[in-house]
Amino acid sequence: MTTVTTSRKPESEVRALAKDLAFAGECRYMVRGKMGMKEVGEQDPLFLIVFREKGEMRIQAFDQGVPSGEIVATSVTVSRREDDFRKGIFTSNQSIYELLKSYVPVTLSKGSKDTLSFDGTRRTRYHLTAVVNAA
Repeated sequence: MTTVTTSRKPESEVRALAKDLAFAGECRYMVRGKMGMKEVGEQDPLFLIVFREKGEMRIQAFDQGVPSGEIVATSVTVSRREDDFRKGIFTSNQSIYELLKSYVPVTLSKGSKDTLSFDGTRRTRYHLTAVVNAA
């Protein structure tokens, strides 16, 4: 099972996105606190860290404590979901799909070229315009 966590002192919207990503991906959410990468990796060899850097939301993937790639979201839109809940994570970007498929249930979908979307708790829906940075 993959674990989703955040940077050590996350902003509330980073924490909310991480929790909802864990929910959508059927993963465990872990409060990181003062744990370093090594301690997180000891809890689970596959993990995702959500953080904000230079105004961009980022999701960094780790396998056995080694970074395997990073998703950089240039825009994040959170909206109220008016239709039925969609289980899983959806992307139209082949690179994002290839990175995430080992970590979470992800579906390659049609749509805008660089999107990542998922439904969270509290009737929320996330749409990220994102690209992959290789590890």
